[in-house]
Amino acid sequence: MQKAARHTLRAVVAASAAILVLGACTRDETKEVRTEVKQATNAAANVVDNAALTTKVKTALLADELVKGTQINVDSNNGVVTLSGAVDSPAHMQKAEQIAKGVSGVTRVQNNLNAPTTTTTSSTPPSSTTATSPATTPPSSMATDKKGTVTTKP
Repeated sequence: MQKAARHTLRAVVAASAAILVLGACTRDETKEVRTEVKQATNAAANVVDNAALTTKVKTALLADELVKGTQINVDSNNGVVTLSGAVDSPAHMQKAEQIAKGVSGVTRVQNNLNAPTTTTTSSTPPSSTTATSPATTPPSSMATDKKGTVTTKP
């Protein structure tokens, strides 16, 4: 938001300076200055529009209970909203995009969010033969637990 305020302030200062200078200019110079003022004003308005759209999308994401809006960065440019950051799941990724598309003024959403993959891995290390595990099946008076430890039964 500070960036938008700086651009707006620059445009206002440029416009004010241009108005003061217009009195001492020729007709062609006056026309050129007016054109430059219009361009600066349009650029400042565009920055303000982008900042407002970014704020609206960010607010909508923060209001949703499923999506963690604090983990999502939002940028916008001429109605195109870019989402980036990390979310908890692919479902949250899709929900964030859906929310952004529902905000007035959004023409397109570029979804650059990252979510963990859904592959499952075993946390148990692969079994290996250790000194405590017997090479043959233990007698019936002995038992082996899941870790391969041999215990005797009374």
